[in-house]
Amino acid sequence: MQPLKEQEKTQLWLSQFSNPSDRQLAETLLDSINYCPLNEFKNSLTKLIKTELPLKQPSALFVERELQKTRATLPPPVYKQQLTLKSESKSKPKKRHFRAYGAAMQAVQSLTYTTQDVGSEGVVAFIGNTVCRSNPNRFLLQPTAENVRKSKVRNFVIFTDFIGSGKRAFDMLDAMWNVASIRSWHSFKFVKFWVLAYSGTQQGITRVQKHRFAPDVRVVTECPTLFNSFDEELDEMVELCETYGAHSSTPLGFERTAALLAFEHGAPNNMPAIFVSEKNTGNRRWAPLFPKRVTDNLWQSTEIKMGSVTKKALEALQLSEISRSLRFQRAPDETKSAMIVLLAYSQGKRRIAELRRVLPLSLDSLLSAKYLAQKRGWLTDTGALTAAGQKTIRTLRREGRKLFVADDPFASYYPQQLRAPQ
Repeated sequence: MQPLKEQEKTQLWLSQFSNPSDRQLAETLLDSINYCPLNEFKNSLTKLIKTELPLKQPSALFVERELQKTRATLPPPVYKQQLTLKSESKSKPKKRHFRAYGAAMQAVQSLTYTTQDVGSEGVVAFIGNTVCRSNPNRFLLQPTAENVRKSKVRNFVIFTDFIGSGKRAFDMLDAMWNVASIRSWHSFKFVKFWVLAYSGTQQGITRVQKHRFAPDVRVVTECPTLFNSFDEELDEMVELCETYGAHSSTPLGFERTAALLAFEHGAPNNMPAIFVSEKNTGNRRWAPLFPKRVTDNLWQSTEIKMGSVTKKALEALQLSEISRSLRFQRAPDETKSAMIVLLAYSQGKRRIAELRRVLPLSLDSLLSAKYLAQKRGWLTDTGALTAAGQKTIRTLRREGRKLFVADDPFASYYPQQLRAPQ
């Protein structure tokens, strides 16, 4: 796969920045974007669902999607409701109360019937359908109210690809709160609420956790954003996005989330506007890198040449001599990636965005490399180098220098200093 920065369309996008300093900042920002291929997204989200949810309790899975806007305080309820009569005892009269019935809201539904647009909920629904078919006794996809009661569901789960601002997941929880039966189950502690996602910003996760259902929120990895990826360059990056994204009402993305994550099935609207929003009128027009948030025209293949990637990574770390180490050369690609992550950590490069600039792999591949480094005992769970990790670095550097003679084997050698004989 040709690196994103070297592709023709990316070069055209970079040419829109008016001066060299802005273009250099844009290239750095571009290198910080994390890409999640469809197969890695599917495998990671499936694993999260199967491992995080209780093993012996039935779980109802609900696909997060945009809900119809209404003038009411709460969004439309997940289930329809009807008034019924219920007697608490034979001596007391029957009381009227609402009871949920029928099918749940549709997992995939277009709110604009003129275009029938389908967002990421289509891909997420497919994953949920596969999970539920593989284990129908444990998982139910958007079950009817009758099936919830019959199966004795104990977990209500909203799952999605990405928690950006947290608004959609919060609205979905409100749609459940709007059902009297679900509120009743919650008050008697019959059900527990979950929100599962591949990735999420801390801003969005915190917002969802504050819902009155107090759901457990689980993500595969926290999302890199403009604000957690840069320190010294942060102000310049914000100014760059606001200046060139001024045509949009949200130059830093929806609710200023400034996410730096793109999926193979599309880019979230939480990315800065310079990546996803276009301007076709006026003097200063703008063509986004991901028009209409479509990404597959740039990332059409996940195959990469690891030899070239690892070589450039060692050059970026100014440790080119390690490529001559026999231990490094004989290692499989996964171990090489783990070694480079170890070397990056030793230089203080520990953020996902910093690792991504050194080792331009998908987010899932970076996490796997970090996990392997921890499994080998090179890094602790907190990211500190262990004695074994320091020893590995010394071995790699010693072997690289041992095989190094001169940059040009045919160059004439002459001593730089004359020393007295020992």
